[in-house]
Amino acid sequence: MRDKVEEIRNELSSDVLETYDNAQTFHDGKWVMLNINDYSILEDLKKLLFIKRKPNRK
Repeated sequence: MRDKVEEIRNELSSDVLETYDNAQTFHDGKWVMLNINDYSILEDLKKLLFIKRKPNRK
């Protein structure tokens, strides 16, 4: 997912990018907590959810 986020960085708001950039990277990717009380980030959130990969169900 991180490479896909890099492809759409120019489409995301500076607040979302700052939160993403500052999120710790784990073995399975980044876990990003966004405050959705600010409705201006809803479109960014939709973009991030759209590129979220499906979990491995093994």
